[in-house]
Order: sequence, then C-alpha cells, then structure tokens
Amino acid sequence: MVDPQTVIQALYYASLISILSVGVTLSYMTTRVFNFAHVRFAMVAGYVTAALIVYLIVKLQIPFDKKAYMAFARGELTSFVPLPTWIYALSLVVAALIGGAVAVLQYVAILKPLERRGAGGLTLMISTLGFDFILVAILFIFATLPAIRRLSVEARNTMSRAISPDFTSLKLDTLDPRFLVGGVELRLSVILSILFAVATTLGLWLLLRKTKLGVMMRSSIENPSLALVLGINVDRVFAITWFIAGAIAGLAGYLFIFAAKLLKPMTPTTPSDEIIVSVFAGSIVGGINSVAGSIGGGFLIGLIEKFFVPMLQSATGLDLIKYDKVFSMMAVGLTLLFIPEGLASLLSPERRAKLRLLRRGGGG
Repeated sequence: MVDPQTVIQALYYASLISILSVGVTLSYMTTRVFNFAHVRFAMVAGYVTAALIVYLIVKLQIPFDKKAYMAFARGELTSFVPLPTWIYALSLVVAALIGGAVAVLQYVAILKPLERRGAGGLTLMISTLGFDFILVAILFIFATLPAIRRLSVEARNTMSRAISPDFTSLKLDTLDPRFLVGGVELRLSVILSILFAVATTLGLWLLLRKTKLGVMMRSSIENPSLALVLGINVDRVFAITWFIAGAIAGLAGYLFIFAAKLLKPMTPTTPSDEIIVSVFAGSIVGGINSVAGSIGGGFLIGLIEKFFVPMLQSATGLDLIKYDKVFSMMAVGLTLLFIPEGLASLLSPERRAKLRLLRRGGGG
C-alpha cells in the first residue's frame, strides 16, 4: 500500500516543478533561449520573504505556541497556524513581486540590450548564466550579513528555537501551518502548491485566450515584426511576460521556505541547483513552445522523481532515489527522439486532424 505522505510529497514536488517549468517556457518563448537564472528567482524571492517573516516575528514579538503545537501532534487539534494569517498573505504577495521584479531586471538590463546589439542565442544564454552567478553572490552576501544573523537569532529566541539562527541553513518548516484531514497531516505549503499549479494553468489559459493582453502576448511571440506594425509595444509586452514568469517563480520560492523537511534546508545553492535539471526537463518534455504542455511536463517529471522512482526502489531493492535525475534525463531523451515538440504536440490541431483522417481511412 502506498504511503499517503509519499503521495503528498510527490504532489507537492510535482506541482512546484510544473510551476517553475511554465516560467521557463514563458521566458523562452520571448527570447528563444533557456534562462538558467529562472529557478534562482524563486530563491531570491524566498530569501527576501523569509527575511520579512523573521523581521515581523521580532518586531511583533510573536511567540511560538508549543502547547498548541503538541496538542496538534497528539491529534487533539485539527489545525495549527503559528503566525497571524495576514503575515502569510503579505509574504505571498511580496514573494511574487520580488520574483517578477528580478525577472524584469534581467530582461530589461541584460537581455534586451544584448538583443539590440545583435547578440545571438548562445551569447544570450551565457548571459543568463552570468546573471545567475550574480544572484548566487548576492544571496551569499545577504545570508551572511551581520544584521541578518542578529535578526535570525532574535527570531529564534522569540519563537523558542522554532527557527534556525543562521540564514545559510534557513529552516522555517515549523512555521508552516498544519491541518489534519482524515488522519493525514497536510501543510499549507503542500495545499498551496497544488492550488497554484491548477490556478497557473487556468489563469494563463484565460489570460492568453480571453484577454486583450493575452492576444498581444501571443501576437508578439508568434510574429514580433507584424505585432510592431499593428501598433503593439513588443518590448513592453515581453517585459510583462517576464514579470509574470518571475512572479510565478516567486510563488514557488514562497513555498520552498515553508517546506524544508520535504526538500532540504534552503541555502543559496540548494534546492535551486538541484531542481533546475527537473525544471528544464519538464519544460522540454511538455513542449518548450507550449505553456499548458510545460505545466503537464513539469508535473510528470515531478511524479517520476518523487513517486515512480521510490516505488521502483521499493520493488527492486536498489538504491535509486539518489539517481532520480537520471530518470528525468531519460524522459527528455525519449521525448526528443520520438516527440521532439513535446507532449503538447500530441494534442495540437494538426495532430488531431491527422488522427481523424487516419480513423476515416481505417473505417473505409
């Protein structure tokens, strides 16, 4: 029998990978290069959000209710919310804004000027890697600032050691609200990750298909020159697209900081360096030119790594979990061999038309 917690963790991880994969796809569709700094947007947003939460804990002197926590652990309470609700809501908004702002900064300050100078795809791709290194350096500096260290120590004392005193091993999982549903513990970060994945899918579909901005985005992506002739400010539309991609990554960063036990304690290089392979794999498997496809591909890759591989390990007795990324790369290889345009191409109008013709021919 499958452990419910294994399923929950797999859904959480798969949802995060799908959320980040769609951001990679959105940025690729505007510049035609993979943005290696995309996953780092989540880490930047996560650190800034964590600093805000720690600051509010110290400023408002919010104590950690150990009695309520133990009562929840014993099953006497069905929920445990350590912080006021408005702090979670505020930090969520801040994470999205920070992620979007960093993404726009990269596009406006680095990629667009290079494009105007005639830089090719390889140059643009290397520039995204350089920007990623800059963000890593900033995160290290931020994490080791004396003021940040003092703030985290004060927060630890206020919350009765509910928070790690060092931002280089930040661990806020104790502050993640918990709920008992059918005897199974669910965390707010897990619930939100699944809801965000669904909301991202529906929201982007509505945006691209039902709004004027969405029409301008699709026109600018498909034919920038024609869009300019029609009076569309392509640069502005692309900047908005990058903001949306960065904001989605920021939401993923918000979920990272509250789920240390599901992944690893957050540092400037993890878990972003570990999951970047999975994120790009999800984007490629789903279809690098399809928003909906990248969401599905990311979810599939996440389930392969956190559900299929553990089950395969249990069945074979082999130590396979440490090699879960190998299975992601195998999925990418098979996709490029047999479905180069990704899983989304299987549902394209052209493919459906061919299937209808084949059916008619077979029936005749």
